[in-house]
Amino acid sequence: MSNAKDTQPSQDESGARGTIFLSDVTKVDCALFDPSKGVIGQTWTVDVSITGSVGDNGFVYDFSHLKKLVRQVLKSSIDHALIMPINSQAVLFKGMEFRGSEKSECWHMKTRPAKDVLEGSWEYRGPNGAVFPTRCVGINRQILEQEVVRSLRHRLPQEISSITVTLRDEDVDQVEAVFRYTHGIAGHEGMCQRLFHGHRSRIQIFVGDERRPDLEHYIVRDVFGSTVHIATPSQFLVGMIEPGTRGKTREGVTLGYQASQGTFEATLPADRVFCVAQETSIECIAQEIARLIKREENTNEKVKVICFEGTGKGAIAEL
Repeated sequence: MSNAKDTQPSQDESGARGTIFLSDVTKVDCALFDPSKGVIGQTWTVDVSITGSVGDNGFVYDFSHLKKLVRQVLKSSIDHALIMPINSQAVLFKGMEFRGSEKSECWHMKTRPAKDVLEGSWEYRGPNGAVFPTRCVGINRQILEQEVVRSLRHRLPQEISSITVTLRDEDVDQVEAVFRYTHGIAGHEGMCQRLFHGHRSRIQIFVGDERRPDLEHYIVRDVFGSTVHIATPSQFLVGMIEPGTRGKTREGVTLGYQASQGTFEATLPADRVFCVAQETSIECIAQEIARLIKREENTNEKVKVICFEGTGKGAIAEL
């Protein structure tokens, strides 16, 4: 487990001091650009602790105020954003664009050839805030924990001498099937409309009364390729992929839509896109997987798919 700490001299070394902590303050669902893998989905649970002087009221800091502050900082930074390592040579900021009164950013990214990943070209246009730039060549938890600590430091009183932030992966058994996906929901009024935000998720599949780990790993490994972007037919501006399938080539496809925050558009390799028939919500993703399993197994037994959206939430589809 990693964590980031911030320490500064106390204003009153003679006074009583204390530490408070908040476990599972919130969840962060986001996307990362990894030059070796492309855009991948990620989910973290957030833990925070602070140390400082104990005030006359007996508090180091009010728990409710700390929880609200942490959530505000995350919402305005990494949560539901595409986190970009801007010091990487694989990332190029192409500038600001204006469409009438709308202001958006344009980024170009390239994945490096690796053992199991061919070179690929990615491009993303979105309103301000859809991308969170970090001054690093590669993103890891420690770097992002430090970013959150710095943001909290500016908003907490000087009496707080130390801040610790931990971004924690869900503890998953090694035999469980886990996949990463990104998506965007055009009709969502909140930050889920951002075309590149994502999740790290588990999946469970039952045929009749039997749980089928083999089918879970088949979906994660062979259908999704472990990391995938989910799209719908209505989102394709260039190219097309049939619902219930993943693209087969490295040729670029372009997705886009107009949402309440502005225009979103992305170009990425076709083999990183899986198409669902209706919408990219977790409900529709679970239904698409259930239909696929029903076809593959050619069974009259009930198929049940439990598909998680990050941690602690998800959808169930039965056919």
